[in-house]
Amino acid sequence: MATPVEDIQEAKATQTTHNITTKSPSSNSDVAAEKAPVQTVRTTYPGLSGFFHWHEPGTTKEEKRLIFKLDWFLLSYSCLCFFIKWLDSNNVTNAYASGMQEELGFGPGNELSWMNTFFNAGQLIGAPFANLVITVIRPRYWLPFCLMGWSIFVLFLYKCNTAPQFYALRFCIGLFESAAWPGIEYTLGCWYRKSELARRSALFVISGVLGQMFSGYLQAALYTGMNGRGGLSAWRWLFIFDFILAIPVAIYGLLCHPDTPHQSNAWYLNEWERQRAKERIEEEGRKPVGKLDRTVFKRVATSWQLYCFVIGYALWSLTVGSYVMQYFTLYLKSTGYFTIPQINNIPTAMGAVNFFTMIITGYVADKIGNRGPVCLAVGTILTVCYAILCAWDVPHGLKMVVFIACGTYGCFTPLLAGWVNETCGGDQQKRAFILGLMTSVGPAVLIPFQQLQFPSSQAPHFKKTHGWPSALAFVVTLTLWTGVGIPMVQKVMQKRVQTDELSSEQEEET
Repeated sequence: MATPVEDIQEAKATQTTHNITTKSPSSNSDVAAEKAPVQTVRTTYPGLSGFFHWHEPGTTKEEKRLIFKLDWFLLSYSCLCFFIKWLDSNNVTNAYASGMQEELGFGPGNELSWMNTFFNAGQLIGAPFANLVITVIRPRYWLPFCLMGWSIFVLFLYKCNTAPQFYALRFCIGLFESAAWPGIEYTLGCWYRKSELARRSALFVISGVLGQMFSGYLQAALYTGMNGRGGLSAWRWLFIFDFILAIPVAIYGLLCHPDTPHQSNAWYLNEWERQRAKERIEEEGRKPVGKLDRTVFKRVATSWQLYCFVIGYALWSLTVGSYVMQYFTLYLKSTGYFTIPQINNIPTAMGAVNFFTMIITGYVADKIGNRGPVCLAVGTILTVCYAILCAWDVPHGLKMVVFIACGTYGCFTPLLAGWVNETCGGDQQKRAFILGLMTSVGPAVLIPFQQLQFPSSQAPHFKKTHGWPSALAFVVTLTLWTGVGIPMVQKVMQKRVQTDELSSEQEEET
């Protein structure tokens, strides 16, 4: 939802498109393109086409071509990078369930939980700084560098034989991975308009879900075909293959990432497209303002966005939604009903639920221009699921359905990130810092909570530690805060901005 300042600027921009012509390129040359006038008129798509449109109504062919290039290069790299991130984040769980626990004697010492804890500690430290760095170093260099950094540490996991070795490497992986989610969300927010952002953010996060799913399929295939090859267990081969998959993605980023509109020299964008990319964002009041100087801390600390969205992301982390697939895997193993390939494959059904939920919520959020009702609806579904997990003594089939339905948790990530990108306007440092801090504070609150409430030795029931009831409390709080609390705060701040603007205009007139 736009702020009043953005609404005024967008209204002016829309009015301009109805009264003056804009320049667009012809198919012959860029020079002629700048002289070719094309009328830009915003219309409304009727019926279902208005709900499922991929572009804003009235978008010219030339601008559609620009958006296509952004989707093809920027969005594709973002998805591939996030795919690798979640592939590498989830591989420890699949390895643990596929022979690592037995081979290394893990279990009683909560080693899996500690691996998660050290990973989260790395993210906690790295995220805020990583996303400030991206406002100074071009994303085309920074993001592939971080990708290769964590992938090298993933490769070293195949040599580990003791828990401390895993802890040290998982910390380093988390440190470099902390740049991925906030950095990519930041760059997407630099290029796409508000009406385009939620769907692209959803597709981006969906790629991470696919990474989780693929990790399970890959481990199942390696267990069947590679176990014992070269004297290595199948779970060790998983880390080697993950590293190999990361190399072409990093190279692709170096060659094809467009950086940001105001610094881009991407080889596939012509001069008109670079200029139009800047205009698209500036028309919404999101022209880059501010500098990375001492004022950035005041600008961030006095913003309502900092507190609303950091609290929201912290509550989302405390639902342990990102680890539900791990607990589902441990549950399947505890039943004794399933083979190791099945234990790796079945939890990927959660990813399928996550996939469709993100697509639907992304489209709905873009269509209604409001994320609060979407968060409220998804939170209600999660509340029912967690309530059943609290009861626990339910039929096995129902428990399977509930675990899979918990896959709806993932849509909160793109919804909150898109919300930040919209409401922070053109202050790129504030936007980058808040996205980074969200990624940092989330693991910070999750570290003690997971160790106390969800230790791996108590999985999957967590009866002694009351894990599921405590997580349910945070699910309810998250639902109310994102569905009601943040929209109320935003509405109050909008009225304050309107009042300040009106007072300023009256003073100028007098």
